[in-house]
Amino acid sequence: MMEAPSHQTRVSDTKSLMWLLPAAALLFFSNGRWIVPAAAWWAPVFLLRFVRSQRPRVGLGAACAVSIVIPALTWKGIIPLHDWRYFLVTSFMGLMSFLPYALDRMGVSRLRGFASTLVFPMAWVAIEQLSVWTSPFGSWGSAAYTQAENLPLVQIVSVAGLPGLVFLMAWFASAVNGAWESDFEGPGARAGVLGYAALLAIVLLAGSARLALLPPRAATVRVASLTVKPARPVEIWRSGQGPLSDAEMTSIRRGAAALFDSLLERSRREARAGARIVVWSEGSAVCFKEDEPGLISRAGEFSRREGIYLFVALVTFTPGRPLHENQLLTFDPAGRLAIRYHKARPAPGDPETGADRSLPILASPFGRMGGAICYDMDFPDLVREQGRAGVDFMLVPSSDWKELDPLHTRMALVRGVENGCSVVRQTANGLSAAADYEGRLLATMDYFRTEDRVMVAQVPTRGVRTVYSRVGDLFAWMCIVGLFLALGAAARLPPR
Repeated sequence: MMEAPSHQTRVSDTKSLMWLLPAAALLFFSNGRWIVPAAAWWAPVFLLRFVRSQRPRVGLGAACAVSIVIPALTWKGIIPLHDWRYFLVTSFMGLMSFLPYALDRMGVSRLRGFASTLVFPMAWVAIEQLSVWTSPFGSWGSAAYTQAENLPLVQIVSVAGLPGLVFLMAWFASAVNGAWESDFEGPGARAGVLGYAALLAIVLLAGSARLALLPPRAATVRVASLTVKPARPVEIWRSGQGPLSDAEMTSIRRGAAALFDSLLERSRREARAGARIVVWSEGSAVCFKEDEPGLISRAGEFSRREGIYLFVALVTFTPGRPLHENQLLTFDPAGRLAIRYHKARPAPGDPETGADRSLPILASPFGRMGGAICYDMDFPDLVREQGRAGVDFMLVPSSDWKELDPLHTRMALVRGVENGCSVVRQTANGLSAAADYEGRLLATMDYFRTEDRVMVAQVPTRGVRTVYSRVGDLFAWMCIVGLFLALGAAARLPPR
């Protein structure tokens, strides 16, 4: 027999709506353009409270609506899409962030005690990790990045990757709600909160100890990275749309040559100031495919003459072909072309070939150097190859736009903590930064606040091997298996 809702239930439902308001307000600052790190912890607390205290249809429906609407506002400008495509992507992101709440409601309605507090964090990790593995946007949207500046906390990614940090954040919400539902009374409620507090304290203490007791002690190498504001003719961008006239070809070549001359001159200045490695930001140099051999010859001769490692970020166009090549060419001090790498993960919508499937590695007197181009760093599995290979530091030519500043750079620096390697990310139209393998900033340069656009950093020549680089997504798999076991057990139990 169906039970009619009582007056007491309706009052409870109405009263619990008050938790939706702070949840929505905090979600607005939990990710995207306006990040307040504390909001990313507390928004799930209130939203989970709302979902658990409402009838399923009302609670889940309202939570789903809020989860879909807010990303459409907070990711504006960051996601480079427009019209219905933008809303399709943000709606999908919102739906993925809502699913842990729905799974939690399924499990908590039947499970009791400690096991019930684990459903939400395991569900959050499982949903987010499945998105990281399958989405063309990689790890974009991970809650872990909101904590990138909390270095003691971020050290956990060197053991469990992003899922470890996400689990801690989500478990906070679940533990608080478990105690809240008992009015913070009784031994069970206190034990749950104290148990979580103890775990968080251990993580923070271990992270702080790592920073204080195990800083990089190796010798350093001077790395100079630079950006020259592009002066490329507009015609080059439509070279893939049809044939060009001789006058247009001449104009493009003249502009590209002037740009390349400027890059070499700036590199010469940094080399003679003591830099042993010079890196250009993504797409700094441009040329037509038929002119590429001449450019390579000049860059090789330059690196030989100056005795440096030169990382040339080159975009090569073939007239009549819609896709261009986004490359990283590395020349050693002997003038040899040691690395020729095509960007493995073009950003969605970019007309690039995306030819390579693994990141380059180069042994040098300064340690094992790894390379990547911008969007490559958003894919933890791809970058973990560098950690497994024992790369000491990574050089990452990049190019952003204002709305991505500084979030995209922070994401790249987290890859370094995961894999035990320092990172130098030189960024056009964004924040350039160099950080050691524990995430300490060595140097920064804001493209929008400087005219020189050169960053110089003393980078440690030795990295460390991390647990994460060895075991990969083991913790994520544990959460996925644990979630299935918990939901399976819940299905066999009567509702509370």
